[in-house]
Amino acid sequence: MSSGKHNTETNKIRDSYSWLEKSKIRVKVKYLCKVCVKDIDYKYTYNELDVNYNIPISEDYSKRLDSDNLITLCRYHHALVETK
Repeated sequence: MSSGKHNTETNKIRDSYSWLEKSKIRVKVKYLCKVCVKDIDYKYTYNELDVNYNIPISEDYSKRLDSDNLITLCRYHHALVETK
């Protein structure tokens, strides 16, 4: 599965005002990685928090601004997701 970061549609969305507003989810989740929070032994990561899609927009474009399709991930966990 491709990350879609080089996809032109993905770049257009990430550069949009709508995405900028949606990405403020970081504040709502107190800047915590959703994977780190579930892992009791892992140190919580507050820095370098990314907003990612549960279902990539390359698979379902209609979910591009769906709040339920967004997840906050630290850089470590984001990299793990991108390699799958």
